[in-house]
Amino acid sequence: MSLPPARDEDFHGQHRRPIGVDPQHLRVINDTALRSRLIMAGIAEGLQSPKGPQRIKSIIRLYPDFDAPRPTNKPRTIRAAAPPSHEPSRAAFGLPTVEELNALLNRIHQTEREVSQQLQGQLGNQIDRLKKQIAALDGDEFERAFRELEAAMKQRRELAGAIREEAFRRIDADGSFEPRRYLRLVSRERS
Repeated sequence: MSLPPARDEDFHGQHRRPIGVDPQHLRVINDTALRSRLIMAGIAEGLQSPKGPQRIKSIIRLYPDFDAPRPTNKPRTIRAAAPPSHEPSRAAFGLPTVEELNALLNRIHQTEREVSQQLQGQLGNQIDRLKKQIAALDGDEFERAFRELEAAMKQRRELAGAIREEAFRRIDADGSFEPRRYLRLVSRERS
Protein backbone atom coordinates (compact mmCIF):
# COMPACT_ATOMS: atom_id res chain seq x y z
CA MET A 1 0.00 0.00 0.00
CA SER A 2 3.06 2.29 0.15
CA LEU A 3 3.19 2.25 -3.66
CA PRO A 4 1.75 5.39 -5.31
CA PRO A 5 -1.86 5.09 -6.47
CA ALA A 6 -2.47 4.84 -10.22
CA ARG A 7 -4.19 7.86 -11.79
CA ASP A 8 -6.27 7.88 -14.98
CA GLU A 9 -3.44 9.60 -16.87
CA ASP A 10 -1.06 6.75 -15.92
CA PHE A 11 -2.98 4.32 -18.17
CA HIS A 12 -1.69 4.26 -21.75
CA GLY A 13 -2.99 3.08 -25.12
CA GLN A 14 -5.65 0.39 -24.88
CA HIS A 15 -5.19 0.07 -21.12
CA ARG A 16 -7.95 1.66 -19.02
CA ARG A 17 -8.81 1.81 -15.33
CA PRO A 18 -11.00 -1.27 -14.65
CA ILE A 19 -14.62 -0.38 -13.83
CA GLY A 20 -15.84 -1.23 -10.35
CA VAL A 21 -12.37 -1.67 -8.83
CA ASP A 22 -11.47 0.16 -5.61
CA PRO A 23 -8.99 2.90 -6.68
CA GLN A 24 -6.88 2.09 -3.60
CA HIS A 25 -6.08 -1.30 -5.16
CA LEU A 26 -4.54 0.18 -8.33
CA ARG A 27 -0.87 1.06 -7.81
CA VAL A 28 2.13 2.18 -9.86
CA ILE A 29 5.21 0.01 -9.33
CA ASN A 30 8.75 0.63 -10.63
CA ASP A 31 10.50 -2.39 -9.09
CA THR A 32 10.10 -5.17 -11.67
CA ALA A 33 11.38 -7.88 -9.32
CA LEU A 34 8.87 -6.91 -6.62
CA ARG A 35 6.15 -6.72 -9.28
CA SER A 36 6.92 -10.28 -10.38
CA ARG A 37 6.95 -11.60 -6.81
CA LEU A 38 3.59 -9.96 -6.00
CA ILE A 39 2.02 -11.43 -9.13
CA MET A 40 3.43 -14.93 -8.52
CA ALA A 41 2.24 -14.84 -4.87
CA GLY A 42 -1.34 -14.07 -5.98
CA ILE A 43 -1.31 -10.64 -4.32
CA ALA A 44 -1.36 -8.63 -7.54
CA GLU A 45 -2.30 -8.73 -11.21
CA GLY A 46 -0.32 -6.86 -13.84
CA LEU A 47 -2.53 -4.40 -15.70
CA GLN A 48 0.09 -2.44 -17.65
CA SER A 49 3.76 -3.08 -18.20
CA PRO A 50 6.20 -1.08 -20.29
CA LYS A 51 7.96 -3.04 -23.02
CA GLY A 52 11.29 -1.75 -24.22
CA PRO A 53 12.22 1.94 -23.92
CA GLN A 54 8.63 3.20 -23.57
CA ARG A 55 7.93 5.74 -20.86
CA ILE A 56 4.61 4.31 -19.67
CA LYS A 57 4.08 3.33 -16.06
CA SER A 58 3.86 -0.21 -14.74
CA ILE A 59 0.50 -0.65 -12.99
CA ILE A 60 -0.73 -3.50 -10.80
CA ARG A 61 -4.05 -4.30 -9.18
CA LEU A 62 -3.76 -5.48 -5.58
CA TYR A 63 -5.89 -8.34 -4.27
CA PRO A 64 -6.06 -8.05 -0.45
CA ASP A 65 -7.46 -11.60 -0.18
CA PHE A 66 -4.49 -13.05 -2.13
CA ASP A 67 -6.83 -14.30 -4.86
CA ALA A 68 -5.36 -12.59 -7.92
CA PRO A 69 -5.79 -14.46 -11.21
CA ARG A 70 -2.75 -16.57 -11.98
CA PRO A 71 -0.65 -15.42 -14.93
CA THR A 72 -0.61 -17.70 -17.94
CA ASN A 73 2.08 -18.14 -20.54
CA LYS A 74 -0.29 -17.81 -23.49
CA PRO A 75 -0.05 -14.57 -25.41
CA ARG A 76 -2.53 -11.89 -24.41
CA THR A 77 -5.03 -10.79 -26.98
CA ILE A 78 -5.05 -7.06 -27.40
CA ARG A 79 -8.47 -5.48 -27.48
CA ALA A 80 -8.99 -2.56 -29.75
CA ALA A 81 -9.41 0.68 -27.87
CA ALA A 82 -12.75 2.43 -28.19
CA PRO A 83 -12.63 5.40 -30.53
CA PRO A 84 -11.63 8.53 -28.59
CA SER A 85 -14.88 10.32 -29.44
CA HIS A 86 -17.01 7.50 -27.96
CA GLU A 87 -17.83 7.96 -24.27
CA PRO A 88 -18.60 4.91 -22.14
CA SER A 89 -22.25 4.35 -21.38
CA ARG A 90 -23.48 6.34 -18.38
CA ALA A 91 -25.30 3.21 -17.21
CA ALA A 92 -21.88 1.57 -16.81
CA PHE A 93 -21.15 4.12 -14.09
CA GLY A 94 -24.50 3.58 -12.35
CA LEU A 95 -25.96 6.86 -13.55
CA PRO A 96 -29.66 7.28 -14.35
CA THR A 97 -31.10 7.96 -17.76
CA VAL A 98 -32.95 11.24 -18.29
CA GLU A 99 -36.24 9.32 -18.13
CA GLU A 100 -35.32 7.60 -14.86
CA LEU A 101 -34.21 10.89 -13.31
CA ASN A 102 -37.42 12.63 -14.44
CA ALA A 103 -39.51 9.79 -13.00
CA LEU A 104 -37.63 10.07 -9.69
CA LEU A 105 -37.97 13.87 -9.49
CA ASN A 106 -41.67 13.72 -10.34
CA ARG A 107 -42.17 11.06 -7.67
CA ILE A 108 -40.31 13.21 -5.09
CA HIS A 109 -42.55 16.23 -5.87
CA GLN A 110 -45.72 14.14 -5.75
CA THR A 111 -44.77 12.45 -2.48
CA GLU A 112 -43.72 15.76 -0.91
CA ARG A 113 -47.16 17.22 -1.79
CA GLU A 114 -48.90 14.23 -0.17
CA VAL A 115 -46.75 14.36 2.96
CA SER A 116 -47.14 18.15 3.14
CA GLN A 117 -50.92 17.88 3.01
CA GLN A 118 -50.85 15.33 5.81
CA LEU A 119 -48.34 17.08 8.06
CA GLN A 120 -49.19 20.70 7.39
CA GLY A 121 -52.98 20.47 7.28
CA GLN A 122 -53.52 20.91 11.00
CA LEU A 123 -50.69 23.43 11.34
CA GLY A 124 -52.07 25.48 8.43
CA ASN A 125 -55.50 25.62 10.07
CA GLN A 126 -53.91 26.83 13.32
CA ILE A 127 -51.94 29.57 11.47
CA ASP A 128 -55.05 30.74 9.60
CA ARG A 129 -57.03 30.89 12.87
CA LEU A 130 -54.28 32.90 14.58
CA LYS A 131 -53.99 35.36 11.67
CA LYS A 132 -57.72 36.06 11.87
CA GLN A 133 -57.59 36.46 15.67
CA ILE A 134 -54.67 38.91 15.55
CA ALA A 135 -56.71 41.33 13.43
CA ALA A 136 -59.36 41.60 16.16
CA LEU A 137 -57.18 41.46 19.32
CA ASP A 138 -55.20 44.03 21.27
CA GLY A 139 -53.07 44.25 24.41
CA ASP A 140 -51.99 41.03 26.13
CA GLU A 141 -54.28 38.85 23.99
CA PHE A 142 -52.65 40.29 20.85
CA GLU A 143 -49.14 39.56 22.24
CA ARG A 144 -50.12 35.97 23.17
CA ALA A 145 -51.67 35.28 19.74
CA PHE A 146 -48.67 36.87 17.98
CA ARG A 147 -46.21 34.64 19.91
CA GLU A 148 -48.32 31.58 19.05
CA LEU A 149 -48.29 32.61 15.39
CA GLU A 150 -44.49 33.04 15.46
CA ALA A 151 -44.10 29.58 17.00
CA ALA A 152 -46.45 28.04 14.42
CA MET A 153 -44.56 29.74 11.53
CA LYS A 154 -41.23 28.49 12.92
CA GLN A 155 -42.71 25.00 13.19
CA ARG A 156 -43.87 25.26 9.54
CA ARG A 157 -40.31 26.17 8.39
CA GLU A 158 -38.82 23.25 10.34
CA LEU A 159 -41.51 20.98 8.95
CA ALA A 160 -40.26 21.60 5.39
CA GLY A 161 -37.11 19.56 6.10
CA ALA A 162 -39.17 16.84 7.77
CA ILE A 163 -41.44 16.67 4.72
CA ARG A 164 -38.49 16.05 2.40
CA GLU A 165 -37.02 13.41 4.73
CA GLU A 166 -40.38 11.62 4.98
CA ALA A 167 -40.85 11.77 1.18
CA PHE A 168 -37.39 10.23 0.62
CA ARG A 169 -38.10 7.55 3.25
CA ARG A 170 -41.40 6.58 1.56
CA ILE A 171 -39.86 6.46 -1.92
CA ASP A 172 -36.90 4.40 -0.69
CA ALA A 173 -39.29 1.93 0.94
CA ASP A 174 -41.22 1.38 -2.34
CA GLY A 175 -39.43 -1.64 -3.82
CA SER A 176 -41.61 -1.58 -6.94
CA PHE A 177 -40.27 1.86 -7.99
CA GLU A 178 -36.98 1.13 -9.80
CA PRO A 179 -35.60 4.71 -10.07
CA ARG A 180 -35.51 4.85 -6.24
CA ARG A 181 -31.97 3.45 -6.46
CA TYR A 182 -30.84 6.90 -7.64
CA LEU A 183 -32.05 8.69 -4.50
CA ARG A 184 -28.43 8.75 -3.30
CA LEU A 185 -27.63 11.10 -6.20
CA VAL A 186 -30.17 13.72 -5.08
CA SER A 187 -29.46 16.11 -2.22
CA ARG A 188 -32.07 16.30 0.51
CA GLU A 189 -31.21 19.94 1.20
CA ARG A 190 -33.75 22.60 0.32
CA SER A 191 -32.56 25.51 -1.78
